[in-house]
Amino acid sequence: MKKIRLGKTNMMVTQVGFGGIPIQRLTEDEAVEVVRNTIAQGVNFIDTANAYTTSEERIGKAITGQRDKLIIATKTQARTKEGIEEHLELSLQRLGIDYIDLYQFHNISNAETLKTILEPGGPFTVIEDAMKSGKIKHVGASSHQIDIAKEIVKSNRFETIMFPFNFISDEAANELLPMARKNDVGYIAMKTLAGGVLDNANIAFKFFQNYPDVLLIPGIEKVSEIEEIVKIVEAGKPLTEEEKREGDRIKQELGTVFC
Repeated sequence: MKKIRLGKTNMMVTQVGFGGIPIQRLTEDEAVEVVRNTIAQGVNFIDTANAYTTSEERIGKAITGQRDKLIIATKTQARTKEGIEEHLELSLQRLGIDYIDLYQFHNISNAETLKTILEPGGPFTVIEDAMKSGKIKHVGASSHQIDIAKEIVKSNRFETIMFPFNFISDEAANELLPMARKNDVGYIAMKTLAGGVLDNANIAFKFFQNYPDVLLIPGIEKVSEIEEIVKIVEAGKPLTEEEKREGDRIKQELGTVFC
């Protein structure tokens, strides 16, 4: 599968990654099978979070013996130094790994929270120390608020930004994505299927042919889902005129904001 450079991290990631939310709903054996099949499809970027209940632990079991070829990302919603330290150690334990490739501050939703994270001697210092010791390789953040996402990018403290992006909720294309490119911050697109609202994977993923430097992390629950998405992205075909018209119809019907 085609690989892209994830901003200033310089990590080469497959354009399609794995979103680890849905596997919480499966049995453990089913979840492990889905992750392993995803890796077999050539996907090398696996994203999860401390908050996703069983997701980290199940991914940990699935990646046994394959860690060296993978880029593992997880997140913390903690906002204190002590909380982040606890979450980091728990994630390492659950995932069964010695280091995390990309550790993200999960859902920074307002300016006050961003300020708290970055204040001198504050929570961000835990990440800096962990990077020095080798427990973390790179640091990023996610947000659902575009103004905050812009501030995250402009801060020059984070190497990646994760923000919703899909063909009906595409506000990121106007300012956030160009800003990320200018600052060499890797862009990770969540909600590529609008949180499950979109069921036309062909249109949803052909849309991203116009954004070849964006890392896509659809949430995957079934083996068939990742197989279909990888096939569409690897084919590299643009939207047909009929698909564009259908996309416009869906956009008008559903609105534009999904988060």
